[in-house]
Amino acid sequence: MSGADAYRAPLTRSQWIRRRYHLLSLGIVAVFGLLALLLGRVQILQGGQYAQQAKGELDQTVTLQSVRGSIYDHNGDLLALSVPRYDVIADDFLVTDPLGLANQLSPILHESAAVLYPLLKEQNGYVVLARQVSADVNSVVNNLGLSGITTQIDTVRVSPGASIFQPVLGSVNGSGQGDAGLEYAYNAQLAGRTGSEIIPLAPGGVQLPGQPQVLSRAVPGENLVLSLDEPLQVEVTKDVTAEMLTSHALSGIAVVEDVHSGAILAMVDLCRVRNGACADSGTIGPAPSNLAVTAVYQPGSVMKIATVSYALHYRLISPNTTFVVPYSLSIGGYVFQDADIHPTESLAVKDILAQSSNVGTIKIGQLLGATRLGEALKAYGFTSYTGLNWPGESAGLVSPSSTWEGATAPSMAIGTGEAVTPLQVLDAYNSIANGGVLVPPHLVNGVVNSAGVETPVKPPAPHRSIDALTASEMVPMFEGVVQDGTAVSACVPGYTVAGKTGTAQVPSPAGYIPGDFNATFVGFVPAEAPKLSAIVVFDHPTPIYGGSVSAPVFAQIMGYALRHFDIAPPARSRVSQIQCAGTAQG
Repeated sequence: MSGADAYRAPLTRSQWIRRRYHLLSLGIVAVFGLLALLLGRVQILQGGQYAQQAKGELDQTVTLQSVRGSIYDHNGDLLALSVPRYDVIADDFLVTDPLGLANQLSPILHESAAVLYPLLKEQNGYVVLARQVSADVNSVVNNLGLSGITTQIDTVRVSPGASIFQPVLGSVNGSGQGDAGLEYAYNAQLAGRTGSEIIPLAPGGVQLPGQPQVLSRAVPGENLVLSLDEPLQVEVTKDVTAEMLTSHALSGIAVVEDVHSGAILAMVDLCRVRNGACADSGTIGPAPSNLAVTAVYQPGSVMKIATVSYALHYRLISPNTTFVVPYSLSIGGYVFQDADIHPTESLAVKDILAQSSNVGTIKIGQLLGATRLGEALKAYGFTSYTGLNWPGESAGLVSPSSTWEGATAPSMAIGTGEAVTPLQVLDAYNSIANGGVLVPPHLVNGVVNSAGVETPVKPPAPHRSIDALTASEMVPMFEGVVQDGTAVSACVPGYTVAGKTGTAQVPSPAGYIPGDFNATFVGFVPAEAPKLSAIVVFDHPTPIYGGSVSAPVFAQIMGYALRHFDIAPPARSRVSQIQCAGTAQG
C-alpha cells in the first residue's frame, strides 16, 4: 500500500456532525430497547408480584365482628342484647391542627377539648378518642370528613330488664367477651365467631372505592332461653328489698324453683353496695356476684332435715317418738342450748322439729351416729356442686364424718358445723317436695341458633336423696313448723305450706361475731301437692330470726307466684279454712 493510499482526508464538519448524530441515535435506540426489555420483564414476568405488593400497601384485612346472642326469659322477654355502638379513632400523624380539631370534636363527643388535645398530639398513629358513641354521633363525625379521624363499629351489652338480673346474667368486658355469670359460662355459644374481609384504604384511613373481599363470614352468636320469669323476678326483688330496709339486713337472697323440673324461676341477690362491693353500709342493689351459688353460710336449723329424715329412714324414730329435752346439753366441752329458756320437757319428734329444738335434734343425731349423718349430708348434696355449672360455685364446706370429734357431730346435726350455699339448702327441701328425688337445678332451658332452632340444655340426672316413704313422713312435720311452730308467718292463705326456719350466728376466724346472724326460711307450696319451692336468706337482720324476717317474705313471694302461675288451691277440704295469723321465732 502506498503512502497515498494510507492517507485519509480529515472529516468535514458536516460529516462529523452526521456521525455523532448516528451514534447518539444508536445509543438512544439501545437505551429504549433496554427499557423496553426491563418494562416487559416487570409487566409480563413480574407484573403479578408488583401488583400484589402495591395492592398490599392499600389493602387492609379487618375483622368482621359477630353479633353476640341475646338472652331471654322463659316467656320470651328480652333480658340482655348487644346494640351497635362506635369508637372514634384518630391517626394523629395525619392531624395538622390538633387544637382546632379538639375544639371541633369536643361538643360532638361530649368531651372537653383539654382532654382531646393531648390525645391528638400523641403521634403514635392510633388513638381512641371516644368509645361506644351512638349511631347519630358516628354519622356526624363521618359526615365532617376530618383528616385522620375514622370510626369503627363496636357493641354495648344492655339489659332491658334493668340491673335486677345482673348477678345471674353477669357481664361482658371491653373485648366483647363474657367475664361473669351466664355471659361467661355460655360465652362460646353467645359470642359466635368473627369473620374477616379485605378492604382498600387510602393512607389516611379512608376506604377507597371497590368491593371488599370477604375472607370468612362472621357467624352470629346463639341466643339463650332461661328458666327465669321476669315478672316474678321483679316481685321477689321488691319483697326482699322491702325487708332489707325494714330489718336493716346487709344482704338478701331469694330463689324460687319449680319442684318437679328444678327450673329456677327467680334468683335474687341483693346487698348493701359501696364502691362496687357488698359492705356493711350503702345503697341496696344487686350483688356483684350470684351469692345464692357462690357464697357459703352457716345455715342453722334448716339443716335438721338431714338429721331427722335419716333417723326416720333408718327407722330409729317415728314422728311420734318422744325425747326428754332439757334447755341445754353439754357435749365435748361445748354447751348447746335451745333458743328459748324452758324446763326439761318431753317432746315428740314432730314437735322437736316444729319448735326447732337444738337439744332434741342433737339427741336424735346421737341415735343416728356420725357416719349416717355424714351419709345424709352427702345424699342431700351438701358436699357437691348443684349441677348448675356456675362459674365460681362453691360445693360447700362439710368435713368428712371420719374426722368429726368432740362437739362436731352435734354441731353438724343442728346446722352450725358446716357452711353451705342457699341453693344447696333449697335443693334438699325441693327433694322432699319431689318425693325424695333431688332434681338438679337449671337456669338455661335451651340454646337457639341463627335459624331459630332451639336445642334444649339437658341438666344432670336426678338422684334419690331419701326414700319416698320417709319423704312423705317429713312433709306433715314441715307443715307443723308453719301451722304452729317457728314459721307461722310463712303461711299463705288458702294453701298448705311446708318448710323450716334457720337462725345461725355468723362465724369468723376470731370466733362468732356478736349480734351477727343469718336468718333463713325454706319450704314448698302446696304441701300435699308441691309445685313451687323457695328459700329466703337475710344476713344481719333485726330481729335475727328466720321465722320473723325470712318466713314473711317467703309468704309474700309464694302468694304472688301461686297467682302468677295460676296454681289453684289443692282439693284438701280443710285448705279453705286455712287462715294466717301471728308471728314466731326460730
